[in-house]
Amino acid sequence: MSSTQVFDSVFGARQGGPFNANQHWVGRDDVTELFFRNGEHVLRCFTSDHVKEKVGPDGAQFADFETNVVLMAHEKVVDVIDTRLATRRLEPGLFKPGGSATVALYFISSADHGTEGKRLEARLTPLLVDALQRHCQDEVWRLEANIGTASKEFDLASYFGGGGMPPFCLVYKAFLKGRASVPFFRKSQRTFEATAHENFDVHSSFVLFGEEALIMDMDGEIRFAPDRQPCFPDLPGPTHLSI
Repeated sequence: MSSTQVFDSVFGARQGGPFNANQHWVGRDDVTELFFRNGEHVLRCFTSDHVKEKVGPDGAQFADFETNVVLMAHEKVVDVIDTRLATRRLEPGLFKPGGSATVALYFISSADHGTEGKRLEARLTPLLVDALQRHCQDEVWRLEANIGTASKEFDLASYFGGGGMPPFCLVYKAFLKGRASVPFFRKSQRTFEATAHENFDVHSSFVLFGEEALIMDMDGEIRFAPDRQPCFPDLPGPTHLSI
């Protein structure tokens, strides 16, 4: 489980609206990622008595159910952009006490607003990698594609809310050298959207920039510890649960 505190973001303009008009759901300040071994583990977790009686009801204390954005996905690691930067591994940034990694989370909404992302990812990933290589090669040291998948057994909206939000089928996570990398990523984003915009809904898609920190890793025997959580005094506190 990891949490990303957002320090900047960019949203697509409202389709057919006034120039620079914000979507009604633009406010995002936190992304929470829950990792599971497989789909069976997901079902076993969310149908357990503990989750139904303890964890679920607690969500009303901190989550905005109307504006939550939720995605169930398979994670795929894309070839890194620059092998020189690939020597920076996740562990030093995410696992050390108070450590974090600067990331860009690119939420993609498909043209048909579906939740299956496999076909779209195959088309978009080469275009995004090319755009990153052109403008951001020295700034990105890892790229992941979270490929959306629909579940017939588990209704995400019934648990997390967000039924009125745009559906997303793909989320790219780019690990950046630091906050100074944001302008380079934005230049790559503009190039990518200019070449790939016919494949997805650019008005609903958006990017969040934040600092990601590890909260808990059961397989790695890393339990929640207050002294390992990052402290970002210049960032707002989390009020949204986005997966």
